[in-house]
Amino acid sequence: MNNHVGCGVVINSSVNFQGRYHIGNYSIIGENSSGNALNIGNDACIGSFCLLYDGSQLGCNIEIDDYCAIYSNVVVGNRVKLLYGKKIYSKSIIGDDCIIGGNVPERMILSDRVTFMGEVAHSHYNPKSNWDTTDEPSPEIGEGSIIGVNSLIIGGIRIGKNCYVSAGEILRCDLPDDSVFLKGKIYSLSSFKGLFQTRY
Repeated sequence: MNNHVGCGVVINSSVNFQGRYHIGNYSIIGENSSGNALNIGNDACIGSFCLLYDGSQLGCNIEIDDYCAIYSNVVVGNRVKLLYGKKIYSKSIIGDDCIIGGNVPERMILSDRVTFMGEVAHSHYNPKSNWDTTDEPSPEIGEGSIIGVNSLIIGGIRIGKNCYVSAGEILRCDLPDDSVFLKGKIYSLSSFKGLFQTRY
């Protein structure tokens, strides 16, 4: 891949590319928020109309689809795919080989090989508090887990390694390693041998 910069692209002077890159049309790379450098690894493919803030560390071989955003102080591993129009908010940590098809809220942690297609909501235990001053815990998702399309993760729960949350589920509790959450119940992954395959 040779370097390519599309029409109307803005690249801030704080951006450090560590190798080859391809940037689509009208993206802003290094939008100033924290004043810190944005580091982007080798072989980055960034789509059109993307917004990448400074202060983040992005790994090698990342693919960022059109209309995506990555905010400040985010760490993204290698070979991560961010699908069309999705956002990763500040202070989140994304491991290697993740596929992200849902918005990732602030301070969320996704371990290696997570497929995240759901959404997250904070618990909002104190609805009278100022929106911008409340830092509620965010979820942590273990290695190789799959969060299905339109599933909703509520609160700062922990999902273990090699878990599967079925599409459309609402999850409010921790999941142990090797679990399936289906129709509101937790099952052992071994009970579904041959039906579900995770990336672990």
